[in-house]
Amino acid sequence: MKPIRHAKASLKKTKVIATYGPACANQKDIQHLIASGVDVIRINSSHLKEASEVAPIVNLIRKAAKKAKSHVGIMLDLQGPKIRLGDFKEKQIVLKEGNPYSLNTETILGDQKACHISYAKLPQELKPGEIIYIDDGKVQLQVKRCDVNTVQCKTLRGGKLSSRKGLNLPHSNLSVSAMTKKDFMFADAAIDSGCDYVAISFVSCKKDLLLLREYLDTHDGKELHIIAKIERQQALDNIDDIIDHSQAIMVARGDLGVEIGVENVPKAQKMIIQKTNYKIKPVIVATQMLESMIYQETATRAEASDVANAIYDQCDAVMLSGETAVGISPVSAVETMVNICQATDAHMLERKEDTDIFQKRVFYQADTPTIMCKAGERIVEETKSDFILSFTSTGNTPRINAKLYPPVPIISPTDDISICQRMCLYRSVIPLLIGKKFKDIHRWRDMISVTVEQAKAESLLFKGDKLVVLAGIPIGLSGGLNSIRLINVK
Repeated sequence: MKPIRHAKASLKKTKVIATYGPACANQKDIQHLIASGVDVIRINSSHLKEASEVAPIVNLIRKAAKKAKSHVGIMLDLQGPKIRLGDFKEKQIVLKEGNPYSLNTETILGDQKACHISYAKLPQELKPGEIIYIDDGKVQLQVKRCDVNTVQCKTLRGGKLSSRKGLNLPHSNLSVSAMTKKDFMFADAAIDSGCDYVAISFVSCKKDLLLLREYLDTHDGKELHIIAKIERQQALDNIDDIIDHSQAIMVARGDLGVEIGVENVPKAQKMIIQKTNYKIKPVIVATQMLESMIYQETATRAEASDVANAIYDQCDAVMLSGETAVGISPVSAVETMVNICQATDAHMLERKEDTDIFQKRVFYQADTPTIMCKAGERIVEETKSDFILSFTSTGNTPRINAKLYPPVPIISPTDDISICQRMCLYRSVIPLLIGKKFKDIHRWRDMISVTVEQAKAESLLFKGDKLVVLAGIPIGLSGGLNSIRLINVK
């Protein structure tokens, strides 16, 4: 009879990200999400007023993860220069095609004629004829005239307007920076509270990333990894530089669809994933993946296909937004996402075994770690091993392992909790925090023994399992991967 393995050693290889919000705002709710298969939790700063709100949420997530006996990564998503409507007198208004409408930089309550706009320079930077997309393009206005404080428009596409809806201006040349004053304050909160990732919104070029990196490095945030959100045409134009200067990429399809047209999003998604994989970095696909589950407990067939296709494109993670933040059943949304991941990951493995569709990855770099990881994967396939045991002090080796799409899970032992949490984003990787520091282990066989015993205690490994072990000698030396061993668990 086969042993019952810990859930972390299940068929799910693609990672699942859930967004924190009112629908999952207490420890028990978050614990249920983690137990259902969530690997990373996103905190959306757009819905927080003060940076001081971040630390209590992070503490809540850490406590829930500890209770669930699991490691979870935490991503703080910076709002960026999102231009938004102000507050309205009524819950909502309805604009009809042809109606005149004004956007005003002065603080006014919105009504049927005008509303406040959050970007003070907008009247100076728009030109007559340009199109303004509101609420992901549901409402469209055309600029007719700009005054000192107002943008006079004509309604091209009517619809509902309400407080705080976002604007997109894909055809306009705005001088706004990717980092706002609010973003810098929230970046400080991400550092102080111990987040693992910070996502930067509306990236245009590498300059945006260098600005954030310099700020983090000079404010005790060197260990905080940056996720670049691709949601502008300028980002696509500079995609190679952006990947080079970030630690992970997110295909943020909501604003991207407004910017480049929904018909062009699938092509862009495939291109971004392919280029990010080539650079051996994690890539996330996000926005409207199971959108219907905000309001109902079942997903549509089209949504299931969308999630699966992102996995077939070979992303590392798929993300839930409103489905868990404000949906009627966050746990159902996570369970549905996990089920799709498991089924698709299993089919990916079948395709890899039965066809030549997965050629060996050719990375942009051919150094010792990538060569050793490729050799390790080949040994796994030839020996029908059950796991890769990939020791790491930085997270780099398992990150490379993950990009090779091995047929087995990657258990990655480390002695650093922050590395452990960061690896929660890496496809196929099961982070394992060992109870001893690498510097206190002097022999390779002792390191393996300590790790295997702990993995057995956590029901990750069992007697008879065959492992391909990747490690560096001396132990704990960054970038020192130089050894492969094949062992059987006793």
